[in-house]
Amino acid sequence: MALDCTQILQCLDETERELFRAADDEECQRFHRSSQLSSVLLLLLRASSLLRSMLRVVQIRDLEDGFHLVARGFEETWNLAHDFRLSLHENRAMRWFAGKDKSWSARIGTLVDFAIGRGHRGPTLGRDYGLLSELAHPTRAAAENSVTLCGVRMGIPGAEDQILAEQENCERRITAALYRLLWLILDQDTKFLAIPVDEGSMPVSSEFVRNYKYVDPLT
Repeated sequence: MALDCTQILQCLDETERELFRAADDEECQRFHRSSQLSSVLLLLLRASSLLRSMLRVVQIRDLEDGFHLVARGFEETWNLAHDFRLSLHENRAMRWFAGKDKSWSARIGTLVDFAIGRGHRGPTLGRDYGLLSELAHPTRAAAENSVTLCGVRMGIPGAEDQILAEQENCERRITAALYRLLWLILDQDTKFLAIPVDEGSMPVSSEFVRNYKYVDPLT
């Protein structure tokens, strides 16, 4: 799916408006109540905000190393929102509100089990997070990536060719991230806490989800 910046921004605008409307629910009280619903809405809004940053950074040709840092933040946020949306995880959400140690870290194994239970043939949540972590930390791979970007800025021959594929990967990650964000908001799995959003108020987002081409057909 080609990167359509206008469509992505429209989806994010719809998403944020509808999440704020959902925050008027008695269980959230516009984020004044520490509840499971409040935790999920807060994290979904953060994920949307980070996705906007990913979109901005990817449009600047030689800043892919910064993109990976923001993408890892999105991944962590989405994982935790997914974790907290599982109805049986209210206690985990309450520990997060209380600022308990490691309460901000999702249990990826639980999310993988959920995906398998939905019929997903090969969840890659753990691998994806590991790859992003490698590029977000001062590893050799991350440093070499930044050196290549420096080469682009300095006009060193061949450097530009090396980042073309990575640029395409970043663009694909944005569309995949948008799908995951919208799916987590709109899906009505019986194991999920209900989110009081009106899909009819998110027409562009709903169309994006319906037309997304790269989702596992069993999910």
